[in-house]
Amino acid sequence: MIEVKRKLILEPKKENEWESQAVLNPTSFKDQQGIHLIYRAVRYPNYSSLGYALLVDGIISRQGTPFMSPEYEWEKEGIEDPRITKIDTEYYLLYTAWDGQNARVAYAQGKSIFNLEKKGIISPSIPLKKAIEIVSDERYRKVWSQYIDINPYCTVWDKDAALLPEKIDNQFVYIHRLDPDIHIVKVENLDILKSDKWWEEYLKNIKKYTIIKPKYKWESEKIGLGPTPVKIDKYWLLIYHGVEGKDNNRVYSAGAMLLDQNLQEISRLSYPLFRPEYEWEKKGDVNNVVFPEGIILEEDNLIIFYGCADSRIGKAEVNLAQLMQELLK
Repeated sequence: MIEVKRKLILEPKKENEWESQAVLNPTSFKDQQGIHLIYRAVRYPNYSSLGYALLVDGIISRQGTPFMSPEYEWEKEGIEDPRITKIDTEYYLLYTAWDGQNARVAYAQGKSIFNLEKKGIISPSIPLKKAIEIVSDERYRKVWSQYIDINPYCTVWDKDAALLPEKIDNQFVYIHRLDPDIHIVKVENLDILKSDKWWEEYLKNIKKYTIIKPKYKWESEKIGLGPTPVKIDKYWLLIYHGVEGKDNNRVYSAGAMLLDQNLQEISRLSYPLFRPEYEWEKKGDVNNVVFPEGIILEEDNLIIFYGCADSRIGKAEVNLAQLMQELLK
């Protein structure tokens, strides 16, 4: 087993109403100033904006006001689960936009993280009933049909999205999750993903885009991308989450896998990299959740920032050489 050192680093701040209920699921990147964290911040009753904190020499300074707040109809009930990528000179922040009924991916773009312009939804806005009729794989029809009873009027949900931090063949690589699998799309322009006609063709050929499926018991319910992938030599390292169980018995764990240069899976750990063990990971708004979403590589030390029980933020540290050796056995 791989040694993973963990500690709690950020909790809700009662005096800041906008983050008084929960802080969770941070994306991260590092520059000369330190490690920047952009995280989901929740006020009662489950209304989310994004918060910001700077980590320098182990000391966290958090901003007293929201980093980004809902502005538009398609995100009116919350901005959730950000993932940041820098490609050339541009920053791209992908996040889940929640309008109270539909969970879809939106993005913001800019040359500085402090000056990002929202660009809108890049997920399918296809009604779930229609998506079930269109999709070519029976697995998805079976899974998505469960959601009809919960919300018959929603669109197909698209979450856990990030862009690869480099273009391939001059194309953006968009990684996302349509339950229960992880998918990859290559497009020359992100505006292509705003077309429902394009997404209808995607659903008709969904196996073409499906690259990672649940494999082991601890991830049997569904899997989803964690942080923005990291390039290690000739591989892409993916830290992701896997879910086992249903409803109140669900357990979210963190996993690790490698993709080759063609974005095909070549290896994954058969066991969780880490799973809920501490009280601050087991008890919260949603019990038994570790949800990795930020990653920093410092020499041979892999730092993973993650949500704890949908209520707090933790930091996990892993020796990269040990992890790669285990993955490449």
